[in-house]
Amino acid sequence: MNIRKILSKLNNRYVYATLVFVIFFLFIDEYNLIDQHRQYKILKDKKAQVEFYEEENKKDADFLEQLKTDTALMEQVAREQYKMKRDNEVIYLIETQE
Repeated sequence: MNIRKILSKLNNRYVYATLVFVIFFLFIDEYNLIDQHRQYKILKDKKAQVEFYEEENKKDADFLEQLKTDTALMEQVAREQYKMKRDNEVIYLIETQE
């Protein structure tokens, strides 16, 4: 088949209607292909965030359970993070410039 025969077969109203339909749904419609791709990427990022925060939540829950049962760890956290001391101790804080 040569090009003229192919073009003559494509030169009818059904082909034109199909092209208009495809162009409309790919680019113009409210749920077009470009927006769908963009929304898919956003959804993938949000799922990764949910997975990250679930993992962090599990780590924090494990640490909290460990903190409730281990008094040495409780004392270490109280001294390091909250600068607590015993009654008969004097603590000197040395700040370094970074």
